Amino acid sequence: MHGKPGFTTLFSDAFTMSVAANAVIAVRLTKMAFGVVDPHHESGLMVAEKLDAATEATMAATVAIFSGEAHHAAGCAVAVYKRRVDRNLRRLTSG
Repeated sequence: MHGKPGFTTLFSDAFTMSVAANAVIAVRLTKMAFGVVDPHHESGLMVAEKLDAATEATMAATVAIFSGEAHHAAGCAVAVYKRRVDRNLRRLTSG
């Protein structure tokens, strides 16, 4: 993250990410319900993705803190989750 951190930006990023996350959940459950994707495989992906995202977000926040930019830690973590959620939405809605 660059520039001055702002609560408004952090709130906006977190809000848009949460809206996209709800879309991911809706698409995922719909595809599982209609047999478009294997529920066991998709469930395994959900768990693995959450663990990977939490690890990456923690590392991003830690790097910000140890780089002397603790004020960017939350934004760095949200950016990781937002990127992951957007990637999931693209994967689930393409093809």
